[in-house]
Amino acid sequence: MPEIQTTRITIYPAAPFNFESTAYSHGWSVLAPNAWDKERQALRRVHRLEQGHVVLLDIQGSASSEAPEIHVAVHHAEALSPILQSQIRNDVVQMFRVEEDLSEFYALCNQRGGQWERLTAGLGRLLRSSSFFEDVVKTILTTNIQWGGTKRMVEALITAFGEPYLGDENLRAFPAPEAIAAVSAESFAEAVRLGYRGPYIHHLARQVVSGDLQLEALSASDLPTSELKKELLAIKGVGPYAAATLLMLLGRYDELAVDTEFRKFVSEKYFQGEWPGQQKAMSVYEDWERWKYLAFWFDIYESDG
Repeated sequence: MPEIQTTRITIYPAAPFNFESTAYSHGWSVLAPNAWDKERQALRRVHRLEQGHVVLLDIQGSASSEAPEIHVAVHHAEALSPILQSQIRNDVVQMFRVEEDLSEFYALCNQRGGQWERLTAGLGRLLRSSSFFEDVVKTILTTNIQWGGTKRMVEALITAFGEPYLGDENLRAFPAPEAIAAVSAESFAEAVRLGYRGPYIHHLARQVVSGDLQLEALSASDLPTSELKKELLAIKGVGPYAAATLLMLLGRYDELAVDTEFRKFVSEKYFQGEWPGQQKAMSVYEDWERWKYLAFWFDIYESDG
């Protein structure tokens, strides 16, 4: 086994910023190659860098939302150049939405008072992946299935196509699109059982590798949300629920992902257990304007908390 070195990187988000809430208020924290250590309040991630190196990230945050810090311990077997360290820093900033401005959302929370005021202490961010390809694949794997099934499929995909971390070859990074696109659709289906989602993910990988679909450019698009939604819906395997989830991961909160969880929560909290129809249910969050998704998500979060 090669010698493992550790490089430490510190990131200083603008206050307020709540590390634990950002890491754990969305299911991505427990979806491989991420793992959440509840005792240490740390996120571990097997992480593939653009140059092909695979490292192990151990990410922790300071307790203070007013003087926040994110501490990243990078465990690596190969040399970690300043360029690679900069990429890791940028990837963690992306995952934790460090540069996202939630001041307008916080102002609306303060106006409403009560449970909403607690969010202004740095809550409101939802963990995402460092690449939009990973987010799209994972979102497709959440459709029409229970969470346990999603976890199994993601783990199977990583086991079959992810690159190993040299410090422990049982640990693998999320697959690069090139690894998936390199095999035929038939071989991909045989290697990992994803049901009807498999052809969508294989096609997506081939589109990304060929350049026919510029996913990362799409993720940085300044298109109006309605136009961006059309672009997302054009991706095979992405329907209205998945598009709303992906918009959230891109920092667009205009759309609500109406799924079983949404129906159950809104019916029970606002309509005495009866489903009022989609339009009336969605109207519960209408006055949150471009922050609808966050209002719904943290309505559940606070109700459970």
